[in-house]
Amino acid sequence: MTQQHSEGQVVPYPKVRRFLEAAIRSTHNKPMIHGLLEVDVSRARAHLRDHQARTGESLSFTAFLMACLAKAVEEHKAAQAMRLGNKRLILFEDVDVLTYIEREVAGQKQIMPYIVRAANRKTFLEIHHEIRAAQVQDMATAEVGGAKALQFLPAVLFRPYFWVSTWIGRRHPRVWKNAWGTVTLSAVGMFGKGSDGASLQPSHRSAG
Repeated sequence: MTQQHSEGQVVPYPKVRRFLEAAIRSTHNKPMIHGLLEVDVSRARAHLRDHQARTGESLSFTAFLMACLAKAVEEHKAAQAMRLGNKRLILFEDVDVLTYIEREVAGQKQIMPYIVRAANRKTFLEIHHEIRAAQVQDMATAEVGGAKALQFLPAVLFRPYFWVSTWIGRRHPRVWKNAWGTVTLSAVGMFGKGSDGASLQPSHRSAG
């Protein structure tokens, strides 16, 4: 008896993933330094569990990491330095953290770019509540992190969009800061359970 084999299932490639692919490709010609480190977060995890046991509120671990990142960058502002032409750098006082938050749209999990402004001036709880509010934000009102481009541009224009954005940002870093923040925090454990991880990096063109 001949056995029929499935050739696989064809599913849509989400537009937001094509947008992120173009964003990552736009950084390929930038000078990069890669580092891998392991951090003991057992005390932080214990604090979050204790808070949930006392209040019933589950605090965002991403918000905790963001608060730590913002304070560290505030102490070492060169980590978020941005090029201003060929011979100068600009060091911003505020640490604007670009992250990608998960939300449900039409019954499916999607991610949306969001910037926590002046995260170095906010408490862990303030950042947590801001992220929670952003997770239920109407996507039509999102205006940062390329959210408008994601909504309205066809995917074929994503790469030219990032090329133009980088060109403008190098000449007008405040425009770039407004659109993309100064550093990026991506939570790699967003869609799954198990070990939590995060990627910390300067914003797409910081000092690059």
